[in-house]
Amino acid sequence: MSDFAVSTGSPEPLGVTADARGVNVAVFSAHATRIEFCLFDPAGDKEIARLALPARTGDVFHAHISGVPAGARYGLRAAGPWAPQEGHRFNPAKLLVDPYASRLDRPFTLDAALFDARANGAARDETDSAFALPKAIVMPAEASPMTAARPPFRWDAQVLYELHVRGFTMRHQDIPAGMRGTFAALAQPAALDHLVRLGVTTVELMPAMAWIDERHLPPLGLTNYWGYNPVLFGAPDPRLAPGGFDEIARTIAALHEAGIAVVLDVVLNHSGESDALGPTLSLRGLDNATYYRHAADDPSRLVNDAGTGNTLALERAPVLRLAMDALRRWAACGLDGFRFDLAATLGRRPEGFDPEAPFLAAMQQDPALRELALIAEPWDIGPGGYQVGRFPPGWGEWNDRFRDTARHFWRGDGGVVGELATRLAGSSDIFAGRNRPLSRGINFVTAHDGFTLADLVAFAGKHNEANGEHNRDGTDNNVSWNHSVEGWTDDPAINAARRGDVRALLATLLVARGTPMLTMGDECGRSQAGNNNAYAQDNELTWLDWSKTDAELAAFTARLVKLRLAHRALRGQAPLTGRPPDGSGLADVDWRDPAGGTVRWNDGATRALVVVFYAPEADGEAADRVAVALNASDAAQAVVLPEPRDGFVWRVAADTAQPDRETGDTLDETFEVAPRAVLILTEEALATAPRRAAAPDQLEKLSAAAGIDAQWFAADGKAQQVGDDTKRALLAALGLPAGTHGEVNDSLARLSAQHFDRDIPFAAVLRQGTAPLLTLAGEAAQASRRLDLTLFLEDGQEIDLPVRPEDGTRRSVERPDGRQAVLRALALPELPPGRHVLRLGKDECRLTVAPPACYLPPGLDGGGRLFGIGTHLYTLRRGEADQGIGDFTALGELGVRAAQAGARTVGLNPLHALFPDERERASPYSPSDRRFLDPIYIDVAALGADFAGFAGVSAAQAVDYPGVWAAKQAALKVAFAAFERAPDADFDRFVAEGDAALARFALFQAIAGAYPGTHWRDWPDGLNEAGSAAVEAFGRAHGEAFRFALWQQWVADRQLAGAAERARAAGLSLGLYRDLAVGTAPDGAEAWSEADMLMPGVTIGAPPDPLGPEGQNWSLPPFDPLALQRDGYHRYAGLVRANMRHAGALRIDHVMGLRRLFLIPEGARGSEGAYLAMPFEALAAQVALESARAQCLVVGEDLGTVPFGMRDQLNDERMLSYRVLWFEQKAGVFTPPQDYPALAAACVSTHDLPTLAGWWEGMDLKERHALGLVDADAYAAGLLERATEREQLCEALLQEELITALPAAEAPLDDALLAAIHAFVSRTHAGLALAQLDDLAGETVAANLPGTDRERPNWRRRLSLPLDAVMDSPRAKAALAAMAGERGGEP
Repeated sequence: MSDFAVSTGSPEPLGVTADARGVNVAVFSAHATRIEFCLFDPAGDKEIARLALPARTGDVFHAHISGVPAGARYGLRAAGPWAPQEGHRFNPAKLLVDPYASRLDRPFTLDAALFDARANGAARDETDSAFALPKAIVMPAEASPMTAARPPFRWDAQVLYELHVRGFTMRHQDIPAGMRGTFAALAQPAALDHLVRLGVTTVELMPAMAWIDERHLPPLGLTNYWGYNPVLFGAPDPRLAPGGFDEIARTIAALHEAGIAVVLDVVLNHSGESDALGPTLSLRGLDNATYYRHAADDPSRLVNDAGTGNTLALERAPVLRLAMDALRRWAACGLDGFRFDLAATLGRRPEGFDPEAPFLAAMQQDPALRELALIAEPWDIGPGGYQVGRFPPGWGEWNDRFRDTARHFWRGDGGVVGELATRLAGSSDIFAGRNRPLSRGINFVTAHDGFTLADLVAFAGKHNEANGEHNRDGTDNNVSWNHSVEGWTDDPAINAARRGDVRALLATLLVARGTPMLTMGDECGRSQAGNNNAYAQDNELTWLDWSKTDAELAAFTARLVKLRLAHRALRGQAPLTGRPPDGSGLADVDWRDPAGGTVRWNDGATRALVVVFYAPEADGEAADRVAVALNASDAAQAVVLPEPRDGFVWRVAADTAQPDRETGDTLDETFEVAPRAVLILTEEALATAPRRAAAPDQLEKLSAAAGIDAQWFAADGKAQQVGDDTKRALLAALGLPAGTHGEVNDSLARLSAQHFDRDIPFAAVLRQGTAPLLTLAGEAAQASRRLDLTLFLEDGQEIDLPVRPEDGTRRSVERPDGRQAVLRALALPELPPGRHVLRLGKDECRLTVAPPACYLPPGLDGGGRLFGIGTHLYTLRRGEADQGIGDFTALGELGVRAAQAGARTVGLNPLHALFPDERERASPYSPSDRRFLDPIYIDVAALGADFAGFAGVSAAQAVDYPGVWAAKQAALKVAFAAFERAPDADFDRFVAEGDAALARFALFQAIAGAYPGTHWRDWPDGLNEAGSAAVEAFGRAHGEAFRFALWQQWVADRQLAGAAERARAAGLSLGLYRDLAVGTAPDGAEAWSEADMLMPGVTIGAPPDPLGPEGQNWSLPPFDPLALQRDGYHRYAGLVRANMRHAGALRIDHVMGLRRLFLIPEGARGSEGAYLAMPFEALAAQVALESARAQCLVVGEDLGTVPFGMRDQLNDERMLSYRVLWFEQKAGVFTPPQDYPALAAACVSTHDLPTLAGWWEGMDLKERHALGLVDADAYAAGLLERATEREQLCEALLQEELITALPAAEAPLDDALLAAIHAFVSRTHAGLALAQLDDLAGETVAANLPGTDRERPNWRRRLSLPLDAVMDSPRAKAALAAMAGERGGEP
């Protein structure tokens, strides 16, 4: 003993550590009084030195002992109290294994000397156990195996394979006999080749820590085979790794080289020292009270949560450290992870299970362990022992719920199909909490404890007689079946059925979401003769017999593994929602009964289920779709699959009923799945696959999402269903093609993206007086970081708006494509009215802050009533200065005369620019561009023009548009030439204000002049695209034509402004009342310039009604509501602004278009249209803001079919409703004046109706008959009906005492009667009443006859008399005086 020099050494590291001089020894014991280091001879049999550790630091005894070489055998002895009642069981006679040893010289073997006799009542026990105990080996300083760092474990593509190191190779003839059963054997090519062929990605090795037999086994001639009874946690069992950790590291490296990760099953819940009567081997002798958990009320009683006699007290620091140090040592060999046996024990504090218990928390933070695969067996027999789903989010857990459900389903038990669906979906009910990936659920059908897969379908009960416990051990709850014969049989039919069930179970396992685990030999047909607890069968019963491998089953299993790994649809980690995860429209999971309908979940007889999994494109990998049909019934089932995507087909990937069936068979959408079988199909691309038409329900889903009504109501109240062709046409015009199933899905995604993908919307509309809220979507809605928004006010101010993660209110909504979207409503500060810009990152949102409603002038606000005169400007005659058409000077004159008569406004037809090169296209409601004025209204005399050119056109009854324009254009060119010689700075200001819109209009005019009569879509060389370089080049090359067009707009604008100013100065307080047409011609400047804002291929119209039984097609392309939103309603606002210019009121033609438009596909009949919703709130807000800025009253022309509730909306917006006398009657009774709403504009007639005199005389009926629009019978009936209407109107006048007696039936419309009718309209409560100048002039021919074009002088008929003559006529004076009298005006 004198050969060894002992000094104090160091308390760290724990265990025996070699250095150049000897070893440092450090041993923890809180309750020992003495620790001794015992050296043995090289054989490990004779003790040659016993050295007390002289120093103690805290609870660590330590020393440095020089002269101890590497390779020396040693043990420990501990002295202290024998006080079981306090938990102490010290006995220095018992040699102890160093708990920090990394290698033993032999396996543990039970011997009586290892047991302390005092535990059984003996007074003393001084029997030395050294001869029976393995000796630890001093390892050289460089002995720790070190491997290259492994990347973090990839959970998303794993197939685990549980194997026993010994059992896997003991019977493999291609492995050297002396090597079989060891780690080294596992690294042999013969072993590796099988794993590689099988395709598994990770092997889960059963325990390898040095273990000992349970004490009841040796008398039975049995040994512990599984290894779940460890003694030394930091060292491998010599039987498995005679070469120690070096052998293990080499084997792991070989597996890694083969592409296989390695997870080790470790037992840290108990030790092999068992209960109080068990052997003293290590921890018991060193510090029983510290290392093991004892009953709180009885320190002598060990807690037995693991069912093995003791429980490690991992909540205590020394025990936790021992476990962590051992794991780090194993991990250093290159392991990819650990599976923790009875892991509920590891997370149990004395008061119960805690996911943040010390051991679990330590694993989460340990840098050497936290990125490894950590897998829990989440149960034990302790209190609250079933903890499936409660482990930390990064942990995997064995999922016994999958095992039991799969077995019940294939055994044929009823009422489990719903449970099966949950398990196939990844058991999100268990694992989805705390945002836990579903891959953390380890699915299995069999494992080491329980039946093998072959036995599961061959034995209805366990057969554990070989275990020596009279078949009492092992569970009786096997959920197994035997096909009417218990155990093995030679019956080929039964064996075939059993093999089919095995394949079905394997297929079920490998198609389920989660991570599948196969058990060693199940792919080979391995049997344990019905033994379901073969833990003590280290023999041929458990060893894999390679000579009996079922090669067909192994190959089929490999096919299933390969199939799983190739298809992300089977491996998704997110909980399934039943909704589309992308824009395909395909749900991430689709549960179906075989016939394609809804699964009968609550029907206990349901034995078949079809599931279709879908994974979207991700990380460069294409989208993936897999269908699985599971049929546990005894009859074949006809299966109807969902349609494959366009360009794809369903192909057979695996059929458990035909394991040798060739993959790639293409199936129709209806086929059969065999009895008790699983059929797996994959959706694969095929160039020749048909493009399937969209299903009606999908088409309707898209149509509804896009705002297309599925029906409209005819005049008789009957619903008219919209046809699919119409829906497709409207959708295509919206940029949402819907010809095929795939196109519908893509369009749903595109529509969803516009509304929900952006962090901030394209547009937001706020109203003053309401809470200003902004809705965030996309990533911003769920952002966990601060967002920095910046608001740019239109006055140049910038406001920073930081958004904290907790700000706002979040809610989930369903997108059109079925996906869930999170929206986040944020409160904004109070903002001034205007058009501002909100920016977040690269995204911009046009933010409109509008007043609560439109502007009302002082004369109407508060109940005032005004009247005015309506006319079409082209009808006016000027006398000597007449130029064949009414002009802006005539308009000023009319304003003055109207004001003098007490009127406060002059209403006009749309003054929109028409087509200068096609002057026969005269309709102001089908203009070239609504944003600009028609220069034909310019008074060229005001420019100094000669009148000689107008002599032939001024006297005509109708406007000769080509002639007028020819004369005016000539005069304008002369005036322009003079302007160019003496430019006006005001022109430059006007052009600058007009910006790009004005420039584009002028370019269009120049190009159209170069290509007269050619639709702009047919213009050559890129000129058909307004923003192209070719257009800019054309403008530079044709500068004169370009400037001429700009100049005409300047002159027209200034003359209109002059007319407005002149009228206001004369007392026309409300000013001019302009008209905004509902649409623009498809071949005009606006359609060219704003092509991206309009819907191609459809036109605005009206559904059939009594006046138009075929419906009306106005041949006007509508605004695209999606484009309006993308534009932030900027250009629509510009359109409104342009038409409020120089006006005090604006009539919006067909105001229902703010809420919906009736659209007709090109080439279709009027009855084949459909209503498309428009963004009313947003559009109305633009109107309100412009109305307030321009101080312009708004009138909404709401004639025709008005959607329910819209007039209330107009009222809320303070837009005046348009009330025409002829339509304000019910059942032959005209609406009394007091029943008219205050917010209304009332009139006798409009441009689309006969004049008052024409109506009275039936001139409209006569004209329709003459044109062949009605036959003689209809004409006669119309005359009779008109006579009745005249009488009814006069009854209303009489009721109001506006006439004293009813006129004779054939009496003419005299001045008094005409005045009475105007008095009636003026008496209404409507804020504005209007007389038509045509009626004041006594005209009988209407300005327009709907349904006609060139058959009559639509939009051409002029007044018969000059303006002054009309205004001075007794008829006009009488009517205006009557109106002034009712309205309080002063004529």
